[in-house]
Amino acid sequence: MVKTKAFVILLLLTLTVFSLPVQAKVLISIQALNNDFYVVPGNTIVIPYRLTNLGNETIGNVTVYVTGPTTGFQYGIKVVREPLAPEESYNGTITVTVLNPEPGNYTLKLVAKIGDVYSETPITVIVKPVIDYFPKINVESKYIYGHDVNISLEIVSKSNTIISGRLGYVVTFNGTVIKNVTSVTFVKPGGMWVQNLYLVKPRIGFYTIRLWANMSGVYKEATATFEVYRRNLHYTVDFKNGAIHVFVYDSYGNGVEGIQVSINGMEFLTGSDGTVTYLVTAPGVYNLVLNLDGKIVKETITVSQLAMDVTQKGNELLVRVRASEKPVSGIVVTVSGSKGSTYAVTNGSGIAVVNLKITGYGPLIVSAESDRYLGARITFNAVPPQTPTQTSTTSTTITPPLNTTSSSTSQGGPRGSVALGLLLIISGLILAGTAYLTFFSPMLQEETLDKYYFVKVRAPRMKSLENFRFEKPVTAVDVRATKGTARVEDSRVIWEIDHLEPGEEAYLQVILG
Repeated sequence: MVKTKAFVILLLLTLTVFSLPVQAKVLISIQALNNDFYVVPGNTIVIPYRLTNLGNETIGNVTVYVTGPTTGFQYGIKVVREPLAPEESYNGTITVTVLNPEPGNYTLKLVAKIGDVYSETPITVIVKPVIDYFPKINVESKYIYGHDVNISLEIVSKSNTIISGRLGYVVTFNGTVIKNVTSVTFVKPGGMWVQNLYLVKPRIGFYTIRLWANMSGVYKEATATFEVYRRNLHYTVDFKNGAIHVFVYDSYGNGVEGIQVSINGMEFLTGSDGTVTYLVTAPGVYNLVLNLDGKIVKETITVSQLAMDVTQKGNELLVRVRASEKPVSGIVVTVSGSKGSTYAVTNGSGIAVVNLKITGYGPLIVSAESDRYLGARITFNAVPPQTPTQTSTTSTTITPPLNTTSSSTSQGGPRGSVALGLLLIISGLILAGTAYLTFFSPMLQEETLDKYYFVKVRAPRMKSLENFRFEKPVTAVDVRATKGTARVEDSRVIWEIDHLEPGEEAYLQVILG
């Protein structure tokens, strides 16, 4: 009875076990069909493989990739999307690019992954040493004479190992060797050897550079040529409108930029239009030196200033203009007075005649301007000419009327004396005012010549000028001052001077925009 019960229980357990469902299993295997590779930098490895489904259900979207060192290799990756039934295999390939690793043995891994299930197999890559480099010469084809030439020589390594050996360079000028240098060095993988070749103001002619190297048994060389030449430059130098003007140009009349110009020791460079403008504030001799692509040219300009001798003859003002004690003709003389301004031009004797009835009498401003000389300006006090005393007389007749007496009446009697006195008093006041302006007040003059605007300030003759400030709205590109500081700010020119001695003058030059 017991045996029967035991058999029944065992039978029930067996039926229960066989009635349970079978659990699905995912299992994959990847196998490299070639495990060993011999490569050099730059090669691409193609790895063949076989992917097998070892599970009991169909799988798909299996990721296949390669891992290994983080530098020196570029790894491929792909996804096998074909469905694989149990026990079914798939053959494919995957690539690895060898960049520039050092020589040696490297172990990579070929990996297959689906979900959390992995399979991997090792790959051996043997990188062989490579000796490769290239020489390089960084040089332009032409250089202007009179300037230094800087050339860069390079050895650029494309090797995956250290290369070493001898290298050098040879420089020839018109076929003659002028420099021959040899040295021993080494270059790291992917590194560079650099040498700067500096030629100080080389002569006009043709140059050849040969860079050679024998690194780790591999010989290479590079050559380059260049020319040092002088441009056909021309120039003009003159004094005009209060400034010295220098213009340097080529054979086509185009201005040449960057030419060195020295004026009385001050250094300048010509602008993009080929010009240098130097404001002249005082007469004298100005020495100029131009460096025309290594050709040194010297010029001298003598700047004279106009002087005036002013005399009055009745209703006329005679202005004699001279320069270096010689009379100058063709000079425009301007005279401004209480009634207005008038102009006159000096004759062959350097004399200009001005009608005082146009300008009026009293304080006058007399100026002489010329584009060939520094101008002059003075003040002059013109006195109205005295009216001659007129007398009228009545003569007696032969038969005079009864009770009539002959008499003479002078127009220059007491009333004329009063007028003359008043005139003298007014003239004295005018002279006193002029003297006050000259000795106790500063003088400010402004001129505009072409694209230049000039300002002159002179301290009073009897006291110094302190904390002078001049401000004027004007569109300017540059300002220069002989004293103090000048600047362009918000479309205004501002000129400030802390101190001027009595009678001292200062000048401001504005280049208008």
